[in-house]
Amino acid sequence: MGSPMPGDGEVSTPLVPRQRSATPLTRQVSSGPRQLPPAPAHFTNRTAELTRLENLLAQDDADVDRPSVHLISGQGGIGKTALATAWGRRLGERFPDGQLWADLGGFSTNGPLSASEALGRFLRALGVPPEGLPSDVEELAALYRTTTADRPLLLLLDNAGSTEQVLPLLPACGKSLVIVTSRRRLGRLQTEHRAKLIELAPFGSAHSAELLDRAVGAERIGAEAGHARDIVDLCGGLPIALTTISAKLAGRPKMSLEKIATELGKEYRRLATLSTKEAQSVEASFNLSYDELPSDAAALYAALGLHPGPDFGVGVAAASIGIRPEVADDLLDQLVDVGLLIDRGDDRYTFHDLARLHAKEKTAGNEHDREIAVRRMLEWYLYTASATASLTTPDQDEIPYDYEYRPATRVRFESSEEALGWLELERENLIAAVKAALDAQLPELGWQLAAAMWPLFLLRKHYPDFLRVSEMGVQCARAWGNSSAEALMHNRSGAACRGTGRYDDAVRHYLAGRDAARAGGDHVVEIRSVEGLGLVALQQGRFDEAIEWFTEDRSLSERQDRRHDVGLALINLGATRARVGQVEAAIADLTLARDVLEGDDYNVARARIELARALTATGDLAAARAELEPAHATMDASGSRFEVARALSAFGEIAEAEGEPEEARRHYDQALPIFVGLGRPEADALRTRLEQL
Repeated sequence: MGSPMPGDGEVSTPLVPRQRSATPLTRQVSSGPRQLPPAPAHFTNRTAELTRLENLLAQDDADVDRPSVHLISGQGGIGKTALATAWGRRLGERFPDGQLWADLGGFSTNGPLSASEALGRFLRALGVPPEGLPSDVEELAALYRTTTADRPLLLLLDNAGSTEQVLPLLPACGKSLVIVTSRRRLGRLQTEHRAKLIELAPFGSAHSAELLDRAVGAERIGAEAGHARDIVDLCGGLPIALTTISAKLAGRPKMSLEKIATELGKEYRRLATLSTKEAQSVEASFNLSYDELPSDAAALYAALGLHPGPDFGVGVAAASIGIRPEVADDLLDQLVDVGLLIDRGDDRYTFHDLARLHAKEKTAGNEHDREIAVRRMLEWYLYTASATASLTTPDQDEIPYDYEYRPATRVRFESSEEALGWLELERENLIAAVKAALDAQLPELGWQLAAAMWPLFLLRKHYPDFLRVSEMGVQCARAWGNSSAEALMHNRSGAACRGTGRYDDAVRHYLAGRDAARAGGDHVVEIRSVEGLGLVALQQGRFDEAIEWFTEDRSLSERQDRRHDVGLALINLGATRARVGQVEAAIADLTLARDVLEGDDYNVARARIELARALTATGDLAAARAELEPAHATMDASGSRFEVARALSAFGEIAEAEGEPEEARRHYDQALPIFVGLGRPEADALRTRLEQL
């Protein structure tokens, strides 16, 4: 991408001389070869990388026995050669004895350039006559060291495939500079030869737009600015994609940007659109890396192209082709090393969007293999998510699932915090997994995945995600033909709607859940539906109706001999009776609920929060605090932010009753942002209370 012009925002000040050089860096008459390729015509961005390269060069140590080596690494098409060429040309005056270049072809279809060929080219360029070149590669290397011993050279070694390719070409003069580009990170070059690594990332949208504007022309881009933005987004900041599109548009001046944007918008056509006869295509660039892979790494790459979510860890990668995690770990390193995967740290990996399409295309036409890979990954997510079920008390009897590809080992969580953290980490992937199962017509698997996310939604809410997953769960359960599963998903959809104040939708879901449960003869799920209808009525202030629903809830639970559900019904009855002034009855209900639910710490804490509020209304503030303090601690430990906010509100009510308005305000101020962040309707009531204070 080309030497920067004034005003491009590139660094234009003279380079700081390397501190280890004792020779004055005055301009000298050119006496050596000038082999660096021309700078790209539309070199864009990379200001930060150029600055860093120059700073590293200026800070180089005083070790004059070895050349300074700088490694520019990144995936194919990221702009490594463009940056290396632009920087090398800016440094040219410093190396009048010679500027050498070689494409080492580390990922070429013709194979890598041999050491003997590269050494021969360099020696001839440095003035050694062809007839003076030995045939033995070791003798060639020795002659090269002798020839370069007193000549500070600039070498650009492009497209290195390995450290071994680079080592014989390092000049002997310690004042030399070697710029290496590679899709690999070449660890040995860094550790044994002090190479300084610069890793390139894709362009942001602004620099992508700048490159397109420079290459195609501001007038043409401005006339279809919206479509230009679409093109930029779909190229994903990959310079080779942007330059390929630019070449295509330049070759067809009358082609509209709308046509290109439309073609790129078709996922199955995107890689084909990003190719021209005159320029290296994105697909060809990826193929150079792919063709270097051993068969097992290639299989993993192709399978991961079908992964439904934005990133992934080692566990699901291993499951995708049925290998052990430690084997997958090594293969993922290989994919990162050739630039086909991005290592995000903490054992998380992702694709560039175009690389994902390339990987996915490797399984095109083989539906059987695609189905197996997808099912393996989805079942791994279900198997692992099921291990978090202990975070909550089940709200229905388990519906078993027969795994087709049961993972050999299950992730084990050492604590509830770790289990909840895993659900949070994988939230987007789990949602995508439910959607993938629905799209792949795997309704039983899709429902199970939706159901397995219950602990996350109960404790962390995430209401928009909760509703989306639950409604997909309804579709899956209906397609599967299981009335109990459908009823449960309706109930959870109702809970998500209720939590965000969408009361009419909540009632619709709860009634549908009750009808499906009755049709399937599942009275346990029917209890949940009736409970939900009561909770909606309570939140809407229809207290008499709420008491009726909760009384029916308790009756259903007693008839089914569901002691735990009786306790839950008593919490709701007590909370509602407290709201209408039936404080003594409320205290009786809530005390009984606390005792009935013993062993279920979470729901015991819920009962104690409501009991504390009822006791506050009677003026027994010491007893209220005695209930509330352990409840708050339990909710804080469980990670339930909503229940923590409710406990804080109850502390505020106690403080108000004690005549401590500032203390009350402190508690309310802590609770309000939690309610707001969760999108809970309780936030409005709390704001009113704060205004009254």
